[in-house]
Amino acid sequence: MIKKINFLLIIVLLISYQNFAQISKYSFETARMGSPFSIIVSTNDSAGISKVIQSSFELARDLESQLSDYQINSELSQVNLRAGTGEFFPIHPSLKEILIAAMQAEKLTQGALNVKLGRLVQAWRKTRKDKILPNEKELRKIAAAIQGKCIEFSEDSTKLRLADQGCQLDLGSLGKGFVAQKVLDQMVKSGWPYALVDAGGKICLTSQVGKQEAWLVGLEIPGGTAISDQMLKLKNCAIASSGKTYQQVKIGNQVYSHVLDPRTGMALTHGRFATAIAPDGTLADWLATAATIMPIREIEKLLVKLPNVRLLVWEFKAGKLDILLNRNLL
Repeated sequence: MIKKINFLLIIVLLISYQNFAQISKYSFETARMGSPFSIIVSTNDSAGISKVIQSSFELARDLESQLSDYQINSELSQVNLRAGTGEFFPIHPSLKEILIAAMQAEKLTQGALNVKLGRLVQAWRKTRKDKILPNEKELRKIAAAIQGKCIEFSEDSTKLRLADQGCQLDLGSLGKGFVAQKVLDQMVKSGWPYALVDAGGKICLTSQVGKQEAWLVGLEIPGGTAISDQMLKLKNCAIASSGKTYQQVKIGNQVYSHVLDPRTGMALTHGRFATAIAPDGTLADWLATAATIMPIREIEKLLVKLPNVRLLVWEFKAGKLDILLNRNLL
């Protein structure tokens, strides 16, 4: 079986082994976080599968209602609305968990990954709509304001507030990977240990049933050009990508990515892409994003602190593929 899954910037072909006639694959899809959300279950006994899929989709929905910045009643949006007022807002443990991961990522990347950039995201969304560049001086002012610590939890960790009105949370750099991992973990705990969860191209997977075979993953760019003729054998890990996507905007002769550098406030203009493989979806998601922003030397220093990840960074120059960094991926 071959299943094409649209990453934000690449296409991943998932090819499952069929060594045992009794083994089947069951695919289910809904929409979450503005993207297709799909689950593939590898099993030789499908009894009860509908119940676990329903529960999994409900978990994804509940997490979206907590973590999204585009649902006005989400916990995150309500926290953003109260930024700078001193008021705490009740939150579920999941929001605290992802924010702790985000703060750790911010420290590791020296600010290249920063989830407090919500106001910058809003400014560039308007740019994509109106085709008018935001004021660069204002962007740098916002970027400077979000370098401080403004995320505060109550003493019992059940409530959250943002100390500065300039801070607005946006979890786009790691939210889908986080949700995919949570759903996969719940499936395993529910007795379905062989599965793959794809949250808009952020993919978390175990192995396949039988001899616990790996999934075969092939990397392609939009348009069908292969990054490599090698197939990646993946299991019990996560894979994510980042880079210029269909959300980019062209103004004059310059193309601006949807990926922002929170240290400057500017959208990326280079054609860099990154694919990361990590033990969990949250790490794979934010690492792929950060690798499109950070200088290669900074990435190399970061990888010393992350020994269990694989990373590929590349870009196109004059129509040719240029691999900038290959850390055990190809």
